[in-house]
Amino acid sequence: MHLKRTLIKKLIGEGKTYKEVQKIIGCSAKMISNALKWRAKPERRGRKRKTTIKMDRRITRMAKAQPMISSRMIKDSLELPVSTVTVRRRLCEANLFSRIPRKVPLLKKRHVQKRLQFAKEHINWDSNQSLSRPSPCLAPSCYQATATSEIHLVIGHFKFQLVAIKTT
Repeated sequence: MHLKRTLIKKLIGEGKTYKEVQKIIGCSAKMISNALKWRAKPERRGRKRKTTIKMDRRITRMAKAQPMISSRMIKDSLELPVSTVTVRRRLCEANLFSRIPRKVPLLKKRHVQKRLQFAKEHINWDSNQSLSRPSPCLAPSCYQATATSEIHLVIGHFKFQLVAIKTT
C-alpha cells in the first residue's frame, strides 16, 4: 500500500490524470483520492480542548507550589473558564494525582514528656556520637567543646528551648 501511495503521488505530480493513473496502477479513483489526502492534514478526533497549553502549565505550576490545594481553589484563583473536573484531568495528565495526607496520632502529654526527657539527657552529646551506640566515655570531662549548646525542640504544637553548657 505504501509503495502504491508514493507511486500515485509521483504520477499525479508528473501531471497524469486520474484515469491514466488508474490504468497504470490498476486501482479505483477513490483509492487515488484517498492516497493524495492521506496525511495531508492530521485528523483530530473528539471535542476541542477548553484549556490552552499555557493554562495547563499554570495549573500544574500552582499544584506543585501548593500540594494541598484543591482543584476548586486552583480554578477560582486562576479564574479558569472550566470545571473542577477538567482541572483534575489536567493535573492527572501532568502526573499529579490526588493524595490523602497521612493521619498521625495526636501526641499525649506522656509523649511530650518522654521526648523532652530524651532531649535533656542527650543535649551534651557530640554530633559524632550515635544514639544507637553510645561512646565508652559519657562523662562531661570527655568533651572538648567549651561552648553553650542550645537546642530548639518542637514536639507537636509545643516548643522548648534547651540550653546546656559544655565543660572542658
